[in-house]
Amino acid sequence: MKSPPYAATALAVLLSLLLSACITTSQQEESLTADSIEEKEPATVSSIPFSAESFHDLLVAEFAVRRDQFDVALGYYVNQAHQTRDPGVINRATRLAQYLKADKAALDVAQLWAEVEPNNPEAHYTTATMLAKNKQPLKALEHMEKVLIAGANTNFTAIAASSHNMPALSQQLVASAIDDLISRHPNYGQLHVSQAIMLQSQNKLEQALTATRKGIKFDNTDIQAVIIETRLLQQMGKDDQAFTRLEAIQQQFPNNRRLRLQYARLLLKKDLPKARTQFEHLLVSTPNDPDLLMSLALINTEIKDYDLAKHYFNRALTTGTRSNEAHYYLAQIAERENKLSEAISHYEAIVKGDDYVAATNRITELYVQQGQTHDALKLLQQRRGLNPDLSLRFYILEAELLFNDHNYEQSHQTLSEALGLHPNQTNLLYMRSLVSEKRNDLVLMEQDLNSIIQQDANNATALNALGYVLANRAERLEEAFQLITRALAIKPDDPAILDSLGWVEYRRGHLDRANILLEKAYRLFPDSEVAAHLGEVLWRRDLPEKAQQVWQQALDKTPHHPVLQETIKRLMGNTADTQNPSPTP
Repeated sequence: MKSPPYAATALAVLLSLLLSACITTSQQEESLTADSIEEKEPATVSSIPFSAESFHDLLVAEFAVRRDQFDVALGYYVNQAHQTRDPGVINRATRLAQYLKADKAALDVAQLWAEVEPNNPEAHYTTATMLAKNKQPLKALEHMEKVLIAGANTNFTAIAASSHNMPALSQQLVASAIDDLISRHPNYGQLHVSQAIMLQSQNKLEQALTATRKGIKFDNTDIQAVIIETRLLQQMGKDDQAFTRLEAIQQQFPNNRRLRLQYARLLLKKDLPKARTQFEHLLVSTPNDPDLLMSLALINTEIKDYDLAKHYFNRALTTGTRSNEAHYYLAQIAERENKLSEAISHYEAIVKGDDYVAATNRITELYVQQGQTHDALKLLQQRRGLNPDLSLRFYILEAELLFNDHNYEQSHQTLSEALGLHPNQTNLLYMRSLVSEKRNDLVLMEQDLNSIIQQDANNATALNALGYVLANRAERLEEAFQLITRALAIKPDDPAILDSLGWVEYRRGHLDRANILLEKAYRLFPDSEVAAHLGEVLWRRDLPEKAQQVWQQALDKTPHHPVLQETIKRLMGNTADTQNPSPTP
């Protein structure tokens, strides 16, 4: 059947549209063109005329592109790629699918392209790339070898890297396939580097380094190979060699962006001012790159050049990406500069995400620091209401704030309300047990700790806490001993548990054993409460000078510690000087 009389003219119009699309002023289309593997001359117009139906669909597709309706356009292009098998249409469909990151569609039309144009290295390159992205590295290697045979640029290293997260057997098959390729193309450097990548994934670092250097010997302009070499050296703990190698090659290729970036990252470990210089150089060509801006901001923060750090953080904010992170660091700088209102403003600008709860916590702490506890509580309650999925964390923050403010009754009410919404939640139960101890409600404290232990018999923190409480009640010393012994078996060197066990042994009358345990606890964690316990045991063992020495060390650090003060007064009597318990010479 012949095409309609208007078909030839209309087809010319369509082809004009297709070709003119490469120079459209649309930002999206510029990105689409840039996303291609390499710019090429427009494809030769097929001598096979399109049917009226194909012409209509392609025209619809092109106008959809011009209206930014890329998903609609892709559907038409993929369909017509198969209908017409025209290289120009297939190419267009492939590029559009890649731009939209529609990997399955891109693989489908790329394979069609390689089938229709078996001698086109770009078709095989694209197919290999999409096969690798779709976790089919063995097939990808077959297509990339055709690119190699055609004498075009290849990317075997990307295929090798794509197999890293695959099962061990799959990786072995890829490694074997690369070995076979080397046997056929022994002087092709990139294949040796690909072999190195496979060896690196098996942690065979020396062999990987040898293979990489062999690849570089065949092609000393392979920048990717040099980067892999330096990363291997770093992985092997040879940072100095990596630095020397990268510094030399960077001077050889000063305009290579990837090399300079790798060099800058290595300098972060060695020389922050030099690293800053490299990142500044990179920023010149891409002044709105948020990652470079954040890197420079963090470097300047680290070297305490806060004015420059703020400059880069604020520039990063204008990009609209990594805003939470930038606000968080700006808030921390404001805190260091004692600009608390400014710090709060930055923390408040952080929207829901990774830093949201941490920022809320800092705001409440700054409010408390300024005597605005009421505002801190109000903020937590507001955010709890606005973010039901985060209510548990905000309840805990509120209860902690009240606990630290010695408002035990309201803290208890807050935790009980939270447990009504989050029954048996371990953190809430444990925190309420601490509040109950302050309220002298030992029954509820024991109940909450037992609830935790019933849920998790190996919760060393709860076992120790319950054992410690019981250790202070003479009628339940054996039960306390059993609980704390279980906790210590779970965490053998935990100083808090050693302190508890030492204390219960003291209460059981085993002074020598208590002394050994408490000395170890105090050595691991020289806390004032542990010092109070150790001093008491030494006092009871008729070693008052040693006891007073331990107490004095603790008093020097925390002169008003309540447990320490109470212990000294109880043992030394009302005449004891709790600022200086040592006897006057």
